[in-house]
Amino acid sequence: EEKDFLQMPVENETSGTYDVIVCSMVLNCVTTPEDRGLMLSLLYKQLRPGGLCFFTMPRLCINQSKFIDRKLFEELLTDALGFEIDSQKETPKVAFWILKRPKDEAKKMVKWNKKWEATPIIHRAQKFRNLFGVSLKKDHVYGRKKRL
Repeated sequence: EEKDFLQMPVENETSGTYDVIVCSMVLNCVTTPEDRGLMLSLLYKQLRPGGLCFFTMPRLCINQSKFIDRKLFEELLTDALGFEIDSQKETPKVAFWILKRPKDEAKKMVKWNKKWEATPIIHRAQKFRNLFGVSLKKDHVYGRKKRL
């Protein structure tokens, strides 16, 4: 059965649905920074606490982007979304992460940073010609409940 991940309902954001999700070379195919942010948020919400996401994407997305680098991408994963990075690895062309939804979600309660909502140019050199970026919406991450 084929499904659009961005349209899949989240049955219970607190308890999640899946123990494991594999997201391999998918995020880079999502067309807008906003939908990429939504997808990352949904990966988190669909996982059960303690669940793992095996995540891969081309290194070019974070090494040659005008809008994002590894540091900012991992900040989005951990500080904004609440994932723990269990491990990571790189090959010359692919970046791999094993992301974990923590069992104790109190760590997720961080002060929201407005920079996570935008995709400003952070690299201007000729080398940085890739247009990959991610932007998060607070409502997608936290729902409509008021948080920090």
